[in-house]
Amino acid sequence: MKSGLVTIKDLARELNISPSTVSRALKDHPDISKETKRAVQELAQKLNYQPNAVALSLKQRRSNTIGVIIPEIVHYFFSSVISGIEDVAYDAGFNVIICQSNERYEREVANAKTLLSSRVDGVLISISKETTDYKHLYNFNRNEVPMVFYDRVVPGIAADQVIIDDFDAAYKATCHLIDSGRTRIAHLGGQWRL
Repeated sequence: MKSGLVTIKDLARELNISPSTVSRALKDHPDISKETKRAVQELAQKLNYQPNAVALSLKQRRSNTIGVIIPEIVHYFFSSVISGIEDVAYDAGFNVIICQSNERYEREVANAKTLLSSRVDGVLISISKETTDYKHLYNFNRNEVPMVFYDRVVPGIAADQVIIDDFDAAYKATCHLIDSGRTRIAHLGGQWRL
């Protein structure tokens, strides 16, 4: 047998049966005898057969994969976001493809193309600081791939958004400190982000 990933055709050739019989045996189809199912499943396990996820996604018209574009993995906020996305996606039976733009527009465009060509079922995006041209994001809408913007949003693109009102949050935190009797309140801030 050739080296590389084992296919249904390889299993069929080894067992001297048709690929469609192998496929149905792997799916526990009632028309396939118990002996054939057992032989196919034993060989599949022995040869470490893995279903072709790309072929299955084309057939089912869904990949069970969500794409995520983040500006920086090393940033605590974004690493927390990834962890939360992974947990929820896993519980729902989805895989996650994570792409990092490194705050660069060109990489974000390349990430978007990669996710579209991977046929993701949806994408979560926090745009880079350099991004001012959004044509690459309109491609998701044109291909009916749902988008959710988080942290940084794009005006004018139909998509859900998960954001925090920084001004309101700072106001409420300051009010809480004042109500708690604090009189010397300081604000330490970093670089302003979109």
